[in-house]
Amino acid sequence: MSLMTRHEPASVRLGNRHAVIPRYPIGTAVLLAMVTLPLPGTVLAQTTRGGLSELQAHPLASKEEMIRDRFQRLEDRIYRLREKIVEREPDNAQRLDRVLQRAGELGLGEQLDEMIELLQSASSLNDAVEKQVKWLADVDRLLAILLERDSENDERRAKVDRLEAYRECLSEILDEERNLRDSAAQAAAANRMLGQIDQAMERVQTLLQRQTELSEQTKAAQDNDARRNLADRQANLSRDTAQMAEDLRRLGASPPPEPADSPAQQAARADVDAAADAAKDGAQAMETAGERLQESDNESTRQEQENASEALRQARERLEEARRRLQDPAETEDLAKQQRNVAGATGDLSAQMQADAEAEGGGLSEGQPTPPGMPGQSSQPGQPSLDQAQQEMEDATESLDASAPDEAVPSQERAIQELEQAMRELEETLNQLRQEDREEALRDLESRFREMLSKQRAINDRTSRLDQIGQEAFTRAEHLDLADLSTKQRALSEAAATCVHILDEDGTTIVFPYMVGQISDDMATVAGMLATYHVGALTQAIEQEIVEALEQLLEAVQRMQQENEQQEMSPGEADSSQSPLLPRSAELKLLRSSQLRVNKRTTAIETVRRAKAEAPELLADAANAVAARQKECATIAEEMRERLHEP
Repeated sequence: MSLMTRHEPASVRLGNRHAVIPRYPIGTAVLLAMVTLPLPGTVLAQTTRGGLSELQAHPLASKEEMIRDRFQRLEDRIYRLREKIVEREPDNAQRLDRVLQRAGELGLGEQLDEMIELLQSASSLNDAVEKQVKWLADVDRLLAILLERDSENDERRAKVDRLEAYRECLSEILDEERNLRDSAAQAAAANRMLGQIDQAMERVQTLLQRQTELSEQTKAAQDNDARRNLADRQANLSRDTAQMAEDLRRLGASPPPEPADSPAQQAARADVDAAADAAKDGAQAMETAGERLQESDNESTRQEQENASEALRQARERLEEARRRLQDPAETEDLAKQQRNVAGATGDLSAQMQADAEAEGGGLSEGQPTPPGMPGQSSQPGQPSLDQAQQEMEDATESLDASAPDEAVPSQERAIQELEQAMRELEETLNQLRQEDREEALRDLESRFREMLSKQRAINDRTSRLDQIGQEAFTRAEHLDLADLSTKQRALSEAAATCVHILDEDGTTIVFPYMVGQISDDMATVAGMLATYHVGALTQAIEQEIVEALEQLLEAVQRMQQENEQQEMSPGEADSSQSPLLPRSAELKLLRSSQLRVNKRTTAIETVRRAKAEAPELLADAANAVAARQKECATIAEEMRERLHEP
């Protein structure tokens, strides 16, 4: 999911206030600069309650001058950024234009000059407070412009939501149509089986009549020639009956797995098998009767012939039972009703897709066929196939209404093929949109990490210079510098925390959000150390770890961007629907680097402890923090193990 399409805001502290900050890359660079500005109204509003002397007012004027200078640099930065992105990101460049224009209209720079003059005198502090409150409100207006939602990305997110809803509905239609196809195929198979049973019953009746005639003629036979002739006829009848038993056996045999028999068909096949057994018994009785005729054993002959006739009657009864099981006209009527409902649902989905296409001004896919009756209008991905599937379903409904399920099955097969084609088109478009989201997310992350890295390096350099001066030699200037460094470091921590929230929402990675969260925590820790004037080896060691971690994250993001570019050059090799923002291999490397930082932090704490270069309380806090970090690494590893074993 794109970092620019988040709907839940992050909270960033601006002095004693919180600003709601959506996730948009254009605001990030400028916003980080703005939130690091000390907000003049907060401290001043508190201190004026007890009153200030002239000597106390002048330092506030100096701080206000610092804010004015920073604001001027910010305006210059916005101007240069606009010039840099005017061709690549025209929409964002226009947004920055509006910021500059609005800043001039509000006279923010002039207001700061007025506040500086007011702060020169303690008698004007109340007026200065009012000016500062107004200035903060005007700055909020600028922030609102910078943090406007990006309409293009919102539209893409809305498209993804709609396509996913289409896909879910289409999946249900496809399942229902497949079930209907199987049911119709079963009904067609039942009809074919019914016809075969009718033919078998005619054969059984013919064989029974022949056997009855032979039995009557056997009673009247007086000489050996007549008996031999009857024996030959009985043998022929036995062979015909045995052949019919084999034919019934094949008819009762199980069909191929697709589609499976209905319960009625299964019972009918069992009846046919029983009829085959009876016919086989009849054939054996006939064969024995023929042998007894040769031996002139009249009594045994009549008994075997009667057994044969009884076996054929049993076969006929079992076939009649099988026929009764398969005769269910209500089944095809119910199938026709279900097919009509599925066709209606397909038409409703197509109508919804068309309405959405018209609402969004031409649909998602350019160059796709225009639906019949809708001249000049584009359609959603898969919609033409959906319309064709509906037509096939209506043809199948007509066949089912006519109690001809065998004619409905081919139409249902074609409908399924069209639905599957529509599903493929939806998936392709969804994958394309997800890929765009992923690419944009990676670009946004790269921009954020690169900016944080640049600012962190500057903080590290200033920390090192302050350490060279030595805490015991700090003057008011160094204390102010440290306060400024702490404010900037805390702002970076908030920026990193925003990334954590975004990655948690994305939900496709495990180590990535943990690692960014660790960076945010480390930045907050450093901010606290700087605020208490700790600039020694431990502080600098953590600062260096932050830089290394940001470099690793930046490298991982850039590598993934390269892989995405290669994938675009070789389309069709991977499905991006479930692809994580970073691959598992990259996350394993990040986990390894996180563990190495734990090792390095542990060594740094021990080195500082032996040198007695920091207060015991600070070392104890650092040790507790690294222990918690070690536990977190174990938790991450366990989550990765579980994720790897998920189906």
